[in-house]
Amino acid sequence: MYRRDFAKLTGLAGLSVFLPGTIASQAVAQDQQTWGGPYFLHMHAAGGWDPTIFCDGKLTAPGTTPDYENRVVTEAGLVNGVPVPLADANGKFLLKVNQGANAIEDPAHFFGNVGSRMLVLNGIDTQTNNHETGVQGLACGHNDVELPAIAALFSGAVMQQKNLPLAFLAHGQYNRTGDVVGVSRFPGDKVGLLADPFKAASGDEKGMLSEVAQRRIAEIRTQRLVQLQAQASLPRNKRTLAAMIDAAKGGGTLTLLKELANQGPPDFSAFEAGLSPETIPYLSQPINGQANAASRFVDLGRPLEVLLRCFKYGVSAGATFAQGGFDTHDNHDINQQNAMAVFVARLRYVLLRADQLGIGDKLYVLVTSDFGRTPRYNTGNGRDHWNVTSALLSGPGIAGGRAIGKTDAGFKAMRVAKGNINETLEQGDTSGARIHPAHLHSEMRRVLSLDKANFIGGFPLPAQENALPLLG
Repeated sequence: MYRRDFAKLTGLAGLSVFLPGTIASQAVAQDQQTWGGPYFLHMHAAGGWDPTIFCDGKLTAPGTTPDYENRVVTEAGLVNGVPVPLADANGKFLLKVNQGANAIEDPAHFFGNVGSRMLVLNGIDTQTNNHETGVQGLACGHNDVELPAIAALFSGAVMQQKNLPLAFLAHGQYNRTGDVVGVSRFPGDKVGLLADPFKAASGDEKGMLSEVAQRRIAEIRTQRLVQLQAQASLPRNKRTLAAMIDAAKGGGTLTLLKELANQGPPDFSAFEAGLSPETIPYLSQPINGQANAASRFVDLGRPLEVLLRCFKYGVSAGATFAQGGFDTHDNHDINQQNAMAVFVARLRYVLLRADQLGIGDKLYVLVTSDFGRTPRYNTGNGRDHWNVTSALLSGPGIAGGRAIGKTDAGFKAMRVAKGNINETLEQGDTSGARIHPAHLHSEMRRVLSLDKANFIGGFPLPAQENALPLLG
């Protein structure tokens, strides 16, 4: 593994991540180190999801004008302590796409299978129905102050132990760092194009230019860098340009990136045992029906595959990922299912693939959304913004297969007892506490040992009346 060359390459590609205050040339000059875990991935359902069709199953409330209405779910129940939708008018409840024609996910199977390792937090009061505030609050724990994202804080703490070239991979909605770590604006599944920039597509056999033209471009680029270095007056600029010149000359510079990109997708058969039987017929099909193409399930996981490989290779510690499609102000029942089906399938992919790569027991996964959707439909058969939502978390030492917090029949957040978070209080009993994003982030900081990081004092969470031991 040419990890030193990899660092040089990522520097040229604009992806390098170094310790705060350390310039690229200084980091490249050092022997690159790798990280053996743990790792942190924050997956965000952008736009505001409806957890009642996934992890907070709920039926239409009683009465002629119910506080909550659900035109899809006809039965809900507990699976490993998590309330999930079990049935609809056609039988078993499945999350479907393509106007309900194709089943991609099965919430009951998810929480009975690989999702049983996840802790579910229901009834989180985000205290907002604003997208930007909701995204921020769930990513950093503070609605009013833009603190670093939890994934950035974790990566920054790792960087104080190891000098990683891509410590924090930013592929999500909220990626503020507070300067505790550099940010890599990660290109998802486009890493092959970085390895072969002269190809129109990463799978092409030939480049758009001849080898002679490519060599000439490289020569001119090096000459230009030498020229710039001669003109530079600041020592820092001189050192940075020297590193770029060194990287441009390196014959083995692309080795690791090409190795990572050219491994090819995993085989569908490796996932089949971990999928719901009802979803396999669709997920096993080749993309667009093309022979030898990756299956639909493998294709759904493609944007996250490189993130997981970077963890496996030890060049990254934390990452963010976001998928949109959840802001369903109209045609909610179809559009929300489309987005949720794909998102949950990707979450399943992450958990299964991490096990295959041997990092499943080292990976923390946080799942959030901006907020939830209103209890009732609007005139366009959509649902609008609602302050109540759910979050999921798994990782080393976190007991899954359970849910903390609840919502009432009208999908309003219920308080938990301060002395026993597993006890939910009746509405009107104000002796308990509503779960806020700050409670979750305070607990994550503790579990991830971020409360011991020397920079954490600069990023205080909002004061809470009582801390809630959500993670034990």
